Amino acid sequence: MARSGTLPSRIVYRLLPGAGDVAAFHDLLAAYRRMLVILDEIRARHRLRANVVILTELAYQQVRAETGLPSRFVTLGIRDYAQHLGDSPDGVDAIPLDEKLFSVKGPSQVSILTLAGRRTLSYRVEGYDGPWREVSAARLIIVGETLTLHAGVALHAPIEEQTTMTETILTRVGRIIAGASNAALDRLENRDPQGVADQALREIDEVIAEARTDLGRIQAEAFRIEQRRGQLAAEVAGLAAKIATALQHDREDAARAGIARQIDLETQIGALDASLQDVAERMATAQSAFDAANAARRDAEHRVALLRRPSPEAGDLKGYGSEERKPRRGLDGPLRAIDRLTGLPSAPASDDLDELDRLQRSSEIDKRLLAIRRTLPS
Repeated sequence: MARSGTLPSRIVYRLLPGAGDVAAFHDLLAAYRRMLVILDEIRARHRLRANVVILTELAYQQVRAETGLPSRFVTLGIRDYAQHLGDSPDGVDAIPLDEKLFSVKGPSQVSILTLAGRRTLSYRVEGYDGPWREVSAARLIIVGETLTLHAGVALHAPIEEQTTMTETILTRVGRIIAGASNAALDRLENRDPQGVADQALREIDEVIAEARTDLGRIQAEAFRIEQRRGQLAAEVAGLAAKIATALQHDREDAARAGIARQIDLETQIGALDASLQDVAERMATAQSAFDAANAARRDAEHRVALLRRPSPEAGDLKGYGSEERKPRRGLDGPLRAIDRLTGLPSAPASDDLDELDRLQRSSEIDKRLLAIRRTLPS
């Protein structure tokens, strides 16, 4: 959603039609132009102005019967007709679309409804072009065999979405590290020790589960983008041999078509690379949140262990980190949630993976210990 007072920007998608796509959209445009003719006739007959309600009552059934347009095309088209009153139907080459009539399926494909059902086309983004002031969410432009899709998009949406993720995870982690849970642990000697300790650790476990769920979702997004990139790269590589074969047989027309397809695919790969870079940054942020939450839990567990000793010494670090060998509660549920949300299997919170985490952390401790020893006088 755009920020208050900010108009959505116009994003331009160049559609890459396949077999039958151009004919299907020209049939749709012909039906849409026929609808505009019917609306002109009804408006003249009843001497109407741009009254959407009355036009809908008088024209809806006739348009549906004569054109075969789906109902959403008719209702949205009448609204668009009222906004662009006076345009000649024969000169119209743009069809308004809403979120039900089209949907962007990812970084490489878009789906659009036609008279004969939905058509899925590849696309490339050609850039942004001024503010979006239309009543519809998008407009399909059909000129000869060239198909473009203009849509309104809030450029600030990805930033706001990322900010929301940061506030829900990193802020909570920071609050724990800053002392929200440790403050409760400090009261263990004066209140119910077991109850307060369990509550503090439960709060940290909730943050760990949330951070792990977000991390899994981002990893699944990266997997899907990389998978699609691999498919496009394989197609580009395959076209090279076909282009060479076409030239060997003096089929320059076929070779040119293959090179044009290569260029389109390489453009899509470039867009996917940009998406992967963005995902990598978000993954690093999510990984930091997850690691920080786990560190906060280890610290809390150690403080609990110190307070339960008969005479704990201040700053005693003996046994620090050994508490992490206890089973982690509440993580199997979030992992199953990742499976449902992303459609990809996530790694189980098994003892084997916990052991790998401990080994990695132990290796890091050994490296730092060795570095400190080297700085000491011999």
